[in-house]
Amino acid sequence: MSSRWPVWTAGAVALATVVAAVIVVAQDDGPAIATAPAWTTTAPPTVPRAPEVQWSRSAEAVYGREFAQFRDPGAGGRLNPSAARFIDAGGVYIASVGLPDPATGNFDAPAMVGLDATDGSTLWRRDDLRVESCADRPLSGYLVCLSSTESENPESTIVTGDTTTGAGRSVRVPQRVLAVGTDGFSLYSISSTVTQAGYEGTRQLAKGSVNDVGRDWVTELPGEAIYAGMPGPVITIDGNYGLGRFGSTAIGFDSVTGSITWYRGYPDSCVSQPFRVQPALVIMTEAVCTQSQTYAGTVALASDGRTVARSPLPVYPFLEIDDPTDLSLPMVVGDSAFDRTTGQFLWSSPLLASTNGVAVVGDVVIARAPGTAHVTALDLRTGSVRWENDPDDYYPITAYADGLAYSTVGGTVDSIALEDGTTRRRLEIEPTPDPYATNRYLASWVIESGDRLVYSSTATIAVVDRG
Repeated sequence: MSSRWPVWTAGAVALATVVAAVIVVAQDDGPAIATAPAWTTTAPPTVPRAPEVQWSRSAEAVYGREFAQFRDPGAGGRLNPSAARFIDAGGVYIASVGLPDPATGNFDAPAMVGLDATDGSTLWRRDDLRVESCADRPLSGYLVCLSSTESENPESTIVTGDTTTGAGRSVRVPQRVLAVGTDGFSLYSISSTVTQAGYEGTRQLAKGSVNDVGRDWVTELPGEAIYAGMPGPVITIDGNYGLGRFGSTAIGFDSVTGSITWYRGYPDSCVSQPFRVQPALVIMTEAVCTQSQTYAGTVALASDGRTVARSPLPVYPFLEIDDPTDLSLPMVVGDSAFDRTTGQFLWSSPLLASTNGVAVVGDVVIARAPGTAHVTALDLRTGSVRWENDPDDYYPITAYADGLAYSTVGGTVDSIALEDGTTRRRLEIEPTPDPYATNRYLASWVIESGDRLVYSSTATIAVVDRG
């Protein structure tokens, strides 16, 4: 499984219509313009194959009640009510399951469950856990979560649970913890102090353990508007490099020393959609810190805060996935491709300037045209058009394995061949799209988990064969 931290949030809004397929190629004497060749294909029509599902569990069966739904325990059901994700603990998939209330938007009587990754059986269930959010990976074999607390409470409760049995404990900490993350060995947290008057004090980033959150170091965070107000992991760690995402603020930090290596946020430069790519880079859209948040461009930052590449075009739809064949292939920043190491400009294309999503998989970048199902694949090395396609439905790519890209459309998983764009297989997991989700098409996704492909929606978690 490739190492990546997708921060994809479905439903990105297209900014403009697609223009002609013109490729701008970098040369020493300035950019030369070459028109992409007309597209033709002799690809055979898609022939549906029989489902190849290793196992499938519905939320209703796991919970034991009609209308039950799965929710992402990492993001917290309140922050992202239609999230259909789970925590991958290797041999166990951990999810929250409960009863949505359409009238209030609440997620009633939630339980935390651990499903065996080999057959989907329920290994454990905890009905007593009431958590706000969890770290996106286990800490030394334990799930780590924050329980719900009142905003004026100067303390917090960290809840742990053995990923294989669910057994755990609760630990009170004297700080008001806003978010937790882990590298698998240490606990990282964002917290703030609460004054006697009830006002929040300085935000702090800390590394330590469940029993002592500041055991290794505590660093005061710069900026003003720092809060854990977005779905998905707030704190992610890769080796010595840490990334924190807090609404329109993002920070990079050294996980060994705690030093802040870069900061983007209020009041100088707000950001949107920070996306972690290899090697140790973060791509994000910069914006003016106003209520309207006028976008100013797209930038790729190194772990030390150095600007590796910048595209002046503020492309709103961000990367769905960044999983190239190897790191010698370019990264996509805005409407342009750059060398991942040197930041050298290689090519740009207006096909990337107006999209409803971009996916870097293998040796191509796939762009979805706004308002249609039309997709175009560009060669990552040159920017030339590799193929085009007009499938009936085409939704964000969230996995890449064995030369195939995977996306979900409602209750099905599509595998797409990168060489010609044909759908190799359409695998039906659910007979109908999830009827309970806010948007039935965006409530499902598929990810690579070890040697497995895992489909999840608010209604179902299933393991499917590759191919």
